[in-house]
Amino acid sequence: MSAFPAQAYTCAPGATVATSLPEQAYFHDPSTRLTVTDVAAAFHEKSFQPIAGQLADGYTRDAVWLRLCLPPATIAGETRWLRFFPPMLDDIRIYIPREGGWQEEITGDHYPFATREWNYRLFTAAIPADLDISQPIYVRIHSTSSLNLRLDLWGNREFQRLIVLESAFYGGLAGTLVLLVIFSLISWRWLKEPQYLYYGINVLTGGILLLLNAGFGSQFIYPETAGANDYGIAWLTGPILSIHVLFFTHLFAIRQHLPRLYPFMWILAFGYAALAPLSLFTDWRNVGVLIQFMAIPTAMTWVSLLVFIGFKDKERRAYIFAFTPWVLGLLANAILRMGSISEHFLINYSSEITGLFHLILLPILIINRTRKAEREKDRALARELQEAHRVERELEGRVSERTAALQEEIKTRGRLQQQLQEALAMEQATLDNQRQLVAMLSHEFRTPLSIIDTVAQRLEMGTLPPPRELPKRIGKIRHAVARLLDLLENCLADERLNGTGTELRLEALNVNAHLQQNYGDTAVEELRRIRLTLPSEQVTLHCDHHLFGIALGNLVSNALKYSPAGSTVDIRLLPSGGSGSGNKMGSGTGIGLPENGGTEKVCIEIRDQGPGIPPEDRERIFERFVRGSSPAGKPGTGLGLHLARLLARRHGGDVELAESGDAPGATFILTLPRSGIGDLLSALP
Repeated sequence: MSAFPAQAYTCAPGATVATSLPEQAYFHDPSTRLTVTDVAAAFHEKSFQPIAGQLADGYTRDAVWLRLCLPPATIAGETRWLRFFPPMLDDIRIYIPREGGWQEEITGDHYPFATREWNYRLFTAAIPADLDISQPIYVRIHSTSSLNLRLDLWGNREFQRLIVLESAFYGGLAGTLVLLVIFSLISWRWLKEPQYLYYGINVLTGGILLLLNAGFGSQFIYPETAGANDYGIAWLTGPILSIHVLFFTHLFAIRQHLPRLYPFMWILAFGYAALAPLSLFTDWRNVGVLIQFMAIPTAMTWVSLLVFIGFKDKERRAYIFAFTPWVLGLLANAILRMGSISEHFLINYSSEITGLFHLILLPILIINRTRKAEREKDRALARELQEAHRVERELEGRVSERTAALQEEIKTRGRLQQQLQEALAMEQATLDNQRQLVAMLSHEFRTPLSIIDTVAQRLEMGTLPPPRELPKRIGKIRHAVARLLDLLENCLADERLNGTGTELRLEALNVNAHLQQNYGDTAVEELRRIRLTLPSEQVTLHCDHHLFGIALGNLVSNALKYSPAGSTVDIRLLPSGGSGSGNKMGSGTGIGLPENGGTEKVCIEIRDQGPGIPPEDRERIFERFVRGSSPAGKPGTGLGLHLARLLARRHGGDVELAESGDAPGATFILTLPRSGIGDLLSALP
């Protein structure tokens, strides 16, 4: 120290125009114990080495001292700002000469973000307006991160504009990331393509790592916690790089194109993922150096694969333009952090620029690939259709050949025709026997059921008073017997109408008397809920009495079944529907009678108080064995309404469901011609 007296270093006179970069020199302090007084002494001043550009010193455990000679201010009296980045530097101490001493300002990643002077992602230090620029500023940096230091000098107004522009840029980048992730998830759910899900995960994780490396983690996620950025990046870097490797492997179909390389890609992915727990047991410098050494051969391998697969697989050739700049940017950053190359603006912001370029171009390429896949699918379907037409033509030729062969075979099978006719005759005889059997069974069923009904009537009319429950039980017996008889009648009527050679037994019928006798005051107890409305004049029909009774009985039984207990069922006899009343004459008869032929009609209206018929069931309920959406627990076979309409149409009339409007229940109208049509029908074979 006696040989080199403590003499302060003096900066050379600055230029008249301020520059954005100060003159820089540096030296290493392996002991990390030197103070600013020691460094400013003449002995250490001779140890400083000038820096041509920015400092790129890789990973080091030394403390690094910088000597900065600032240019004069452009605007006199303006406070200027010295900016340091990257935002992962642990400890930065700025020493500004003030009145024979040093003013110390401390910043860095190992200090809470909330203590910084600016709400800004990078580290800054205020340069006083009255600073004597002939005196140098000293900066001490000690960090476990890569020491590729970049610093610049800004005027107060320019610095504010810079912060606004950076906020807009990174805001646009973050918005692009969010939109791409949403686009990927929607495309994945819509198109069922897993590559969109993989791409969304790749974009999300890569964007998070990019924003953390840009310093936004300390600014927005953990501003009160010192050193959290190191732990966050240490834990996420390896797994996110692992996701990038797996996405690259899937997108470029490494398994199909280079199957021998496929296991290596998985080993590389697991190696990156293992770096997260490794950072708990060793210094981040070691992990960072390992990542950078792995990144260089990995990036070079990826570039080679991009070129190889791009020219081998035409569908993925366009991905070269999306991935090559991104991979080259990663390679340049890896080499820069090792201290092997100098700083450059494009290298400094290569992650952001190439990432944004990649994020914008790759979705376009993926969409284009999906469109090509859809077009190829359409072409494949067209080829399949052409092949189907060809097969169809061949099949038609074979059918023609087979038809000719069958015609020849038919000629040789003439002797079998007689046997077939005999078999048909036997089948017809079997059907006749079946009909006779049904008739016999109905007769055998009718006799005992009639006896049961007779006994029940006698018990009910006995002179001795029956027990308390006897009338109720007798009523149930008679109701069940009536149901069995109705079922038998419906089955016999259906069999009779569907048989061949059926004729109607047409006779005159007094409709007033028939309704009064069966549904008037003298009817059985179950039918006393009916309110009968008859005209003053006598109405006569020419019909088959038995079939008419079945049709009307089915309609009345249906109304009683679906009406609530205690409610009434209205039956109205309308004597003169007249011609042109809107009913379908001759429907179902096959006679082709005129609809307005002048035939007078008789209408019987049956109105219940039930739940009504839904619009979708209005026509289906007349189909055979089809029941509407009736309340549960209502018995039925689905034959009553079908048979009622069929019987009415065989008489030249019809059964229709009237429009109920706001009225409750359903209204069925049985329409029959008074005379004329029956005689014509009776003559039918």
